[in-house]
Amino acid sequence: MGRNHEIEEPKKIMVRAANWLGDAVMSIPALEALRKRFPAAEIVVIAKPWVSELYWHHPAVNRQIVYDADGKHRGPSGFRELLKSLRAEQFDAAILFQNAFHAAWMAWRAGIAVRIGYARDGRSPLLTDAVSLPPRAAYSHQAYYYLQLLFRAGIIATPNPARSWDEPMLKLTDAERSWAERQLNALGLGGPRYLVGIHPGASFGPAKRWLPERFAALADRLVGALGADVLIFGTAGEKPLAEQIAQAMQHSPLVVAGQTSLRQLMALLGQCRLLITNDSGPMHVAAGLALPLVSIFGSTDERATGPLSPRARVVKAQVECSPCGLRVCPIDFRCMRGVTAEDVHRVALELARESSAAP
Repeated sequence: MGRNHEIEEPKKIMVRAANWLGDAVMSIPALEALRKRFPAAEIVVIAKPWVSELYWHHPAVNRQIVYDADGKHRGPSGFRELLKSLRAEQFDAAILFQNAFHAAWMAWRAGIAVRIGYARDGRSPLLTDAVSLPPRAAYSHQAYYYLQLLFRAGIIATPNPARSWDEPMLKLTDAERSWAERQLNALGLGGPRYLVGIHPGASFGPAKRWLPERFAALADRLVGALGADVLIFGTAGEKPLAEQIAQAMQHSPLVVAGQTSLRQLMALLGQCRLLITNDSGPMHVAAGLALPLVSIFGSTDERATGPLSPRARVVKAQVECSPCGLRVCPIDFRCMRGVTAEDVHRVALELARESSAAP
């Protein structure tokens, strides 16, 4: 495994997950490729609390260990407790999807013999396999960035996913589907309804967020065109934004922002027929569930971080300063102001028709 050592068939592999939800979803094809390469290995994912539930029930992952740096692993004593538990695991190898120095420091302090990650953030001395960064031309989408790590480390023979993008990357259990159905029934939204999800937030920053009044206008139009009921998703911090949109609507949506865990969010998304979203973690989750979705892009590049699904569509305005990659727009927000409710409505109806006609 890797290029600089003798372990060829590791029995237990630690994978340090990416910290952002969207990045974690985009790393799943690499996890699947790792599983295909080592089908008998125990693969244990180390993840932050807000990401760890993503890996529940995934066939590429045997277990998760939650790294709670703000809770039980807080401070030097908490980190020592984490290291103690990692040493007890006796991992043969560590794969670092997270790019930070701290990920390599953790794997080194945990005494893991083989430590594979990209040579960045000054961490190369802590890695047994410090993999040089691929040229940008070698990967168009961020998902291939993680696949390139395995490829350039000599773990997989080709930097291509061991999957078709037509297949869902994420799966719900029957119990999770039943939970979502019960929740919607209790709220009067059970039965054969056309549910449209709205996710207006983006943790990265306001430059990625479409205008609230346009989300509201679009949602009202979709209610009229599709006879839809609307769910507005988001984190607890995004609840005021969700309520602002709800108050601006003529129809009454259901605001569930701040009321769900990640798996509960996934289960409710699974009940939707369509999602309208910004470039965000939940966008990637919905794409992983193969949910039809329309995403509004502005400051970011859909070629690099767009939804990995043939059932996804991207709407963006063609402006000279996009993509800038900034968290906050320093000028007039023209990339998002250039996308109208009519633009998104038209694409959403086209996708709804295509999805209804699909087998």
